[in-house]
Amino acid sequence: MANQPIYIDPALTNVANAWVNSQESFIADKLFPVVPVSKPTFKVPEYGKENLELIENTTRTGLSKAKSVSYTRKYKDGKPLAEHALSGEVTKDDYELSDDPFTPESDTTEFILERMALVDEKNLADYVTNLSNVPGTALAGASRWSNPSADPLNDIRVALAHFPFRKPNTISLSQDSFLQLVSHPSVLDKFKWAVGGAVGLDQLKQLLGGFGITNVLIGQARANLAAEGLTEDINEIWGSDVLLAYVTPKPSRKEINGGYKFTLENGRKVRKTQIFDPEYTKIVVEDYYNYELLLPEAFYTFKNAFADYE
Repeated sequence: MANQPIYIDPALTNVANAWVNSQESFIADKLFPVVPVSKPTFKVPEYGKENLELIENTTRTGLSKAKSVSYTRKYKDGKPLAEHALSGEVTKDDYELSDDPFTPESDTTEFILERMALVDEKNLADYVTNLSNVPGTALAGASRWSNPSADPLNDIRVALAHFPFRKPNTISLSQDSFLQLVSHPSVLDKFKWAVGGAVGLDQLKQLLGGFGITNVLIGQARANLAAEGLTEDINEIWGSDVLLAYVTPKPSRKEINGGYKFTLENGRKVRKTQIFDPEYTKIVVEDYYNYELLLPEAFYTFKNAFADYE
């Protein structure tokens, strides 16, 4: 028997479009907010730095003309959206173990989307913690924040000077890095007379709020980071790096931000086909999007901020 032709499944497409990566462990789409676009090719703004130029004076006398200032906003081609796709299978056993045949298909669709999100998380983490792509500093030896004599709060204060457009409102780090930061002597010292000396997420937000940092993103996603065929190395994707960022609360193509995830409107679809010999249903999820860095100066990375947590 020939395989049935591949077709778009409306019900599973609805499942895919309703799926939101709400897992706290994933933070890529919080650093690079989603902005829909109507076509795979589009324009994005480039902002000048005229707002940083200091005018000598604004005094006008008599009939003299007012000094002129201009704000340059250029447009460049955004990176064309790429097609992303993964497939999964629903076997006869999967159907037989479920009262509703739609359930294993929707479960497989959501599983595929989670796997795609894991790939995106790793790719974005690698990109924004690479000092070739964004400003930052590599910590080593006694300067690493895992060292009791280091001063992470002062390092953060100094890093604020590297944000010419918008000061950072977000810090992102792995779960292990978070645990080491809230256990650091310089942080514990700030709360030694309160809450029994313990420091958690709320206390860290309170402390960093003095720098204008109100969002603490803890990337808890884990993956096997070993090359195929080698002994597995399951570890946190965000590793030992710490990222400061400005993330706009109002994402749009006209809003200054470090980067966006541009997605094609109605671009996410699910295709399904029945395969015989052996018999199973093949589910393919496809989507069109790109993560694009627009303003490197909206980020600052502390590379290798911590030693491995023990």
